[in-house]
Amino acid sequence: MKILITGITGFVGSHMADYILENTNDEIFGIKRWMEDTKNIDHIIDNPRLTLFGGDLLDYASIDRAIRLSKPDKVFHFAAQSFPETSFKNPVITLETNVVGTTHLLESIKVNELNPTIISVSSSEVYGMPKEDEIPIKETNPIRPANPYSISKVGHDLMSQYYHNAYGMKIITTRMFSHEGTRRGKEFALSSFAHQIAKGEKNGNHIVKHGNLDSIRTYNHIDDAIDAYWLCSESDRFGEVYNIGGDETCSVGDALDTLISKSDKSFTKVLDKDRVRPTDITLQIPDSSKFRKHFNWKPKRKLNDICDDLLNYWRSNV
Repeated sequence: MKILITGITGFVGSHMADYILENTNDEIFGIKRWMEDTKNIDHIIDNPRLTLFGGDLLDYASIDRAIRLSKPDKVFHFAAQSFPETSFKNPVITLETNVVGTTHLLESIKVNELNPTIISVSSSEVYGMPKEDEIPIKETNPIRPANPYSISKVGHDLMSQYYHNAYGMKIITTRMFSHEGTRRGKEFALSSFAHQIAKGEKNGNHIVKHGNLDSIRTYNHIDDAIDAYWLCSESDRFGEVYNIGGDETCSVGDALDTLISKSDKSFTKVLDKDRVRPTDITLQIPDSSKFRKHFNWKPKRKLNDICDDLLNYWRSNV
């Protein structure tokens, strides 16, 4: 089987590549931006089952070339401008990458008359800030995007549903809630905290800068997220939209306290106003019962495992 991964050098894409190489005999084709750092896949880059294409979601010709040459049986569409903070500074690029870029991918698959199973990776951010009587968040919750990133993922989400409804393309859309683990960029809260702690343990700067610590999140380990994505790709539930999330809900501040407790140094928490978003989604508790029922899935790892993995990763990479 041939599997195409967009965003293969990213956090989730690199973990998916690891999973496929370790658990299947499938061939992987990955799309990476031409100048993209490959550190997340350097350990597999010479594997004969991996082929990389240079490209960009906004360059249709490069995406079309990858589709034509790979002729995939499955597509995992992870590539995106995925940083909410970046979206405030560059809303146009965010919208173009996530909406036009996704359309380029789906249009190329259609034009080339291919029929792969497509896992279209949207985001829990599309729900925005729920009302109290809308918790936990179901797939039927109102869509209220609160920043340019979440607005762009609504467009991504709707284009995926359009291509399924209009052309019968085999698309399953996922809305993953907070997922963390090794290789997570330090632009994200938990990884940023772990990075600062690991760096502080070495240089003696025992301060952790943070933004809003009151936001509520339900955390999922990256390995459990990958298991979920793979289960989707093995199914025929095309046209479905799934919330996927972990079991442990806590404030960002509680997660930070867990990370600090794992260090033998004493750290001071300091509010950094630059880390506070202009608009924030402070309550994300998923109802993933639909996904769990359809796929008999439940997370195996805990927040404690996430914290251990993040700290160990950054202690080896600072």
